[in-house]
Amino acid sequence: MDDTPLHVKQLQLAIWLAKPPEERLRHTLEDNDALFAFWDEIKKNNQQNKSGDQVNKPGKL
Repeated sequence: MDDTPLHVKQLQLAIWLAKPPEERLRHTLEDNDALFAFWDEIKKNNQQNKSGDQVNKPGKL
């Protein structure tokens, strides 16, 4: 994304790299687990809605 100024990105990187590697790994794994749980929930909801109108049809709001 281009809406974050460069100096803020540099600060975020410095903060991230200041953390120990095991904390960065743990955080990454937790984020991945949360992301996969989110997508599994979306898939489950879409399968339940197949018999009727889907709420999130591509290209429609």
